[in-house]
Amino acid sequence: MNLHYLVDVKHWAIEMSEGIEPMRTKLQGEVALGIRFPASKESRLTIKGGARAPHIKSGTDEIGWAAILESSLLNVHGATLEVSLTDGHSRSTRKIKLEPGKQVPVLFPSSLELDDPFAASDIIIDCRSTGGSVSLITSRRVDRTPLYKLAKGTGIEIGPGPRPQIHNGPGVSVQYIEEKGAEDWLKTYKPDVSDDAWSADNYIIGKASNLPVEDGSLDFIFSSHVLEHLYNPLGHLAHWRQKLRKGGYVLGVVPCLDGTKDFVLPPTTLQQLISEEATGSFHTPPEAFHHWAASHRPHERDPGKVAEKLMEQAFSIHVHVYDNVLATTMLRHCVEKLGFSDYAIYYKRNSKDFAFALKS
Repeated sequence: MNLHYLVDVKHWAIEMSEGIEPMRTKLQGEVALGIRFPASKESRLTIKGGARAPHIKSGTDEIGWAAILESSLLNVHGATLEVSLTDGHSRSTRKIKLEPGKQVPVLFPSSLELDDPFAASDIIIDCRSTGGSVSLITSRRVDRTPLYKLAKGTGIEIGPGPRPQIHNGPGVSVQYIEEKGAEDWLKTYKPDVSDDAWSADNYIIGKASNLPVEDGSLDFIFSSHVLEHLYNPLGHLAHWRQKLRKGGYVLGVVPCLDGTKDFVLPPTTLQQLISEEATGSFHTPPEAFHHWAASHRPHERDPGKVAEKLMEQAFSIHVHVYDNVLATTMLRHCVEKLGFSDYAIYYKRNSKDFAFALKS
């Protein structure tokens, strides 16, 4: 789960001591996200309902988290993290000892050690430091470079907003697909973008379900953090394949369940995706908004009203929740049933997202 995000936005599921802050760093060349506990203090962070997260319930004690005691002081003897699961009546705890400058895996206890392992239990993280601050790395950003290398020839990037990832250059001709025209697009992204950010040569208006290009005309289709917003993703992928030349690629970056704000939700199933494809619809139905509101806004008095408001605003929800298992089975299905020839996926445990490539 992405504690950087949860702490930064003061998410309803988080209770924490003063001084705990979101942090970002680089580990082994990758962007790593997490939180920092203050120095020389005892601090506590509670994630309400966090132990229900599928990657916590999976039974392994190694979920990809790491902790580092940051101090150059000679008199700092160390720090400890205690990670606990609790059902409100009993507690299961693992203690992790830290030494200055050393990266240590953060191991999780088992919910089976609780009196009621099926209760909606919380995660409690206690940090005790004698001097240095403690960084807790909880998610990493997948390296997109392998996808960029495949984005050659003529292609499109779907929904890049004001910060496209694929750029025109030697051997690359790319256009950007947005649903809103220049005026509405600028209203959405101001004040972060200038008036000339929209280029008529590069931006074209269209939908992911109806790309305004000829069939068989593209070498690649790239999207980042788009697929999770789409109802009937298999139908979208089948449509995208029609736009590709033989040997072209669908390239995607998708947020992963165990590194995002969707941490308490079960992953979508392949059968659900197949059922959506059978409808032939690309319109997000009301029940998807109601499910999202009930899952992400349980603290609201009337989640139903929240869902209605989101629909009125055409708010872009995460229609589906992906983990590496669903992603792999979905890509395999695309090869077996949708006419793609092969796939590749890049995933690391507790990544914020994963990368994939489908070959036509």
